[in-house]
Amino acid sequence: MGFDSLLANSTRRGRILFWMALAGLLCLLPLFFVGGPGWSDGPLIKSAWNLGHPLFFALLALVVQPWRYLTGLALWLASSIVVLLIGIGIEYAQSFNHQRNIDSVDLLRNLTGLWLVLALLPCAGFLSLRPFVRWLVRLSVFALLAADVTAVCKIAYQQYQVSQWLPDLYNFNQQSPETFWKGDVRIAGSKECGELTDHGLSIGLKTHRYSGASLRNPPADWHAYDSLRMVIWNPQHQDIALTLRINDREHEDRGIHFQDRFNHTFQIQPGVNRVDQDLSMVANAPVERTMNMDNIRRLMLFTSNLEKPARLCLVALKLTKVHDATEGLD
Repeated sequence: MGFDSLLANSTRRGRILFWMALAGLLCLLPLFFVGGPGWSDGPLIKSAWNLGHPLFFALLALVVQPWRYLTGLALWLASSIVVLLIGIGIEYAQSFNHQRNIDSVDLLRNLTGLWLVLALLPCAGFLSLRPFVRWLVRLSVFALLAADVTAVCKIAYQQYQVSQWLPDLYNFNQQSPETFWKGDVRIAGSKECGELTDHGLSIGLKTHRYSGASLRNPPADWHAYDSLRMVIWNPQHQDIALTLRINDREHEDRGIHFQDRFNHTFQIQPGVNRVDQDLSMVANAPVERTMNMDNIRRLMLFTSNLEKPARLCLVALKLTKVHDATEGLD
């Protein structure tokens, strides 16, 4: 029998779809409990992993085929309740292994997978509804799925942007620095960075034990560079003890021990401060190993127990090589 004849046979198509869905379901099921992104994984891996929730429950719907037993509103309500209970059970089981709370957004993702199948299959939908209402239901479900897909695309584009900035680790022309930084950060106001530039990053420092800013998901590959250059404006009339922390992915997988990363404290004096940190010192900072300079995971600037709140203005953050170590600010 030819391929065209196979497609023409709806019963056989249904069987093929069933077995394909079952195979996918069995492959995905262990991933709820084994593997998956850890806390140190980047945002792209985490957001892409979340797409497994609607996929799994879409496949589950194709395998169980609840529309064989119910139709219309009863079908949507009953199957949604079942999926919700299954999702809660999975989240509860995951809490033992991953020390996490039940994620209501994951529960919604589970329902989105079910609703996607119900909305697309004519035999599973509201046959008595007018066409425009059925399409409204479908568009609503597509919007829920598109929110997660869009989040993945935005993060992927952001990582592409960051990779294009090298040797700069941050582009100070960004209008939304909080997208790239964690902490009290904002675009520096007029004259907040002295006479250095109009495009600086203002970092708020509080009197907490640790206060500062962390660069989210920086470019990972630093192995071709020799030093890290920072230019900082200190508008205070006293020195600020500012600590630079750098670590790779392995550090976070090994348990984030202090002796396994680079920490160095600089005295940031009033006015302009130009700092060039030798990256060979960064690479050799872990006590028992060499830092993986092509898999850098985190860069942080922070203070500890300040007497009073302060602000610093970061105007340059870039990687340099030996031949351009004497160059000024671009």
